[in-house]
Amino acid sequence: MLRKHEESLNDKKRFTALVKDLFPDQAKNVNLLLMAYNMGIAQDIQNTSRINNTFAFRYVKQLMDDFGMSRVNADWIVSVWCVCYGNKVLGRTCEITLQKQGGGPAIQDEKSSSGKSYGDLFTYKKSLQGSGLAVARFSGSKNTTIIFQNKSGNTPVIEIAEGSFKNNKTEEAILTEGIGYIGKGAFADCDCLHQVVLPMSMKEIGDSAFENCSSLKSVSLPMMVERIGENAFKRTGLKTLKIPKSVYWIGDGVLSGCSELEQIAIPENMDTVPKRMFEECTALKKVVLHENLHSIGERAFFGCGSLDFIIIPDSVKSIGQDAFSNTDKQFIIQCSFGSYAEEYARKNKIKYQLV
Repeated sequence: MLRKHEESLNDKKRFTALVKDLFPDQAKNVNLLLMAYNMGIAQDIQNTSRINNTFAFRYVKQLMDDFGMSRVNADWIVSVWCVCYGNKVLGRTCEITLQKQGGGPAIQDEKSSSGKSYGDLFTYKKSLQGSGLAVARFSGSKNTTIIFQNKSGNTPVIEIAEGSFKNNKTEEAILTEGIGYIGKGAFADCDCLHQVVLPMSMKEIGDSAFENCSSLKSVSLPMMVERIGENAFKRTGLKTLKIPKSVYWIGDGVLSGCSELEQIAIPENMDTVPKRMFEECTALKKVVLHENLHSIGERAFFGCGSLDFIIIPDSVKSIGQDAFSNTDKQFIIQCSFGSYAEEYARKNKIKYQLV
C-alpha cells in the first residue's frame, strides 16, 4: 500500500480515507497506523538517512506516554513504519527488524552505560519563551544522532537553549513535535551536522542558530515558522532553501556566505530582501523576486559572482548600497522603462535591459 500510494502521505485526509477503505475489517491496526502517522513519523522517516533504535524508540515512548498505548502495540506499529516504509519503500538504512504483532520488542528501551533512560540524559532550564523548559545539554555518549524529547516528566520542552550545542560533533538533530524555538547560536559551529529534522510546531529559529554548519546541505522549514534570525544559516552548505509563507520576519545576513547555494525564491509574504541576505553566495545563479517586493537591502547580493542577471519588479522602490557589487562581469538588471530599478542601474553604472 505504501509503495503504491506513496503520494497520499502528504495529504492527511486522503491518507486517512485510503487506509480505512483498504482495511475495513482491521479497525484496530488502522487506528495504530494512523496514530503513528499523525505524530509525523512518515515525514521524519523521509528526512532521515538512517533509521536506528534511537530514532524508533522516540515514537514508541511518545505513543505510550501521550496516548496510553501498550508497549507491544507501540513497538509493533513503529517497526512497521520503519521497515515497510523507511526500508522497503524509501530504501533507508534500517537497524530495526519487523516482528509479528505481539512478538516484540523489536525496539529496545534507550539506556546509557549508567543505566539511565534516554530522556534522563538531557539537562534542562526554564525557557524564556513561555511556560516550559529549554534543553541546555545532552550528556549521552552516543551523540551522533540526538532526538530531542518534548517532555521532561509532566513539563513540556519547548526550546533548544541559546548556545547549548555550539561546536558539538552531533551529525543528526531530530526535534520532536512540541518544540517551537531554537535559541541564538544553539547549533553554531557544528561542522559535522548534516541533517536537521524540524517539527511542525517550530515557530522561531534564532540568530546564528546554524551558523558555520558547513555539512548542512538541506533543511526543510516547517509551514508554521514565523521568524528566522540574523545569520541563522550563515556559511552553511545549503544548496537551496524554501522559505514558507508563514515567515513574516527574516534577519540580516541569514544566508550570507553559503557558497553552495544555487537558487532561491523570495516568498510573497516578504516585502524586503534583508541586508547581506546573500552576501558572498558565490554559486548563486537564480533568484526569483515577486511582484510585491518593496526593497532590496544593502549588500544583499554582494559578491554573488555567479549571478549574471536578475529581474527586478516595478514594485521595488528602494535598493541599498552595493546591493549588486562584485557579481558576474556580465551581470544585467532586467527591469521596466521608468522604473526605480532602471534609475538605480543608470546611477550605479550597472548594465540593464528593459523588458
